[in-house]
Amino acid sequence: MKSCLLMVFVGVLFIGCQDKSVKKPVFLNPKPITVVNQDSLVFEVGTEEWKARVNTPVQLIYPEISFNKNQLTVKINSKNGVIEGPSFLTLQSGEFQFIYPISINNIQTTSQLADLRSPKTVNTDSSMIQQQILYSFDSFGNLSTLENEEFFIENNLELAPKTGIFKAQANSSVSSFYIDPGTVTSIPLDIIGGSQNKVVIQAGPLIDQFNNPVSNGTLIQFFIQKDGFQKNFETVVQDSYGRISLTYSEIEKATIVAKIAQVYSKKLTFQKP
Repeated sequence: MKSCLLMVFVGVLFIGCQDKSVKKPVFLNPKPITVVNQDSLVFEVGTEEWKARVNTPVQLIYPEISFNKNQLTVKINSKNGVIEGPSFLTLQSGEFQFIYPISINNIQTTSQLADLRSPKTVNTDSSMIQQQILYSFDSFGNLSTLENEEFFIENNLELAPKTGIFKAQANSSVSSFYIDPGTVTSIPLDIIGGSQNKVVIQAGPLIDQFNNPVSNGTLIQFFIQKDGFQKNFETVVQDSYGRISLTYSEIEKATIVAKIAQVYSKKLTFQKP
């Protein structure tokens, strides 16, 4: 008899220690979409206490919840906005968790148009076609649709061959692109007056096929041939000219040639005046 009473007592104790099962809340919204600071997600629940959280790819959000007559209301409020897109709402009561896929949208805010160019640098010797990608985003970093409900628009633009630094957007350094001059087309060569028994050999003005001055820092070589020997001098272009200074004795009756890349000047022979 005592053993039977003990078994009954243990059985009652076991049943009392078991967790009460929690029924899955019924999602009452016609569509699983919520707009921040505006829409609510509503569930039919029992009398349990509930907690809620929203997981996005980049954020963990704790929404506001309220309970009224077996209905649980979940609302995402934010002063700073959230990243839009697919998310998961988790409802938790004790050790029981229920997960619902939802989509989060922000109330429409002012968007900024981004204009990106590739390649960033174009050389007038090569193709003057540049790829343009346009997209729009709001202050929270969410993409906004453009024409035809597309998020990105790609164009091929033909650029004018004028060198310089340009910005697709006036206040955006990210949208900057560069047009560099090409190779020099010809190398005018002259000898100009110097001082103290010296003369200056000058190459220039040095321009590309579109009359853009070649880049400062471009390497220019001078070859001086005299009495069967050749001396080589190197300098860089500055403000469309390349110059070296030599003595009369170094270049008298010498043949002088200048070279940039594959382009040579005509030969120049110096005779002391």
